[in-house]
Amino acid sequence: MLRAIPVLSPQEREYVKAVFGKFLSNGISRLEAEKVIRGMKFNFSDNLDSSEVQRVKERMLGFFK
Repeated sequence: MLRAIPVLSPQEREYVKAVFGKFLSNGISRLEAEKVIRGMKFNFSDNLDSSEVQRVKERMLGFFK
């Protein structure tokens, strides 16, 4: 799924996977996904800019529709 977001570098994809990693075994709710994405948006120590976080948000939350 993350490979479909071309603006993400391989390192950024790995970061996003790690952020969502704790939910891999039990699944994630839409509310939890929104919370994680909101945290990524305000984490200025990562390499993701706001447009990249927005793309991740669109892609991830698209699975909950």
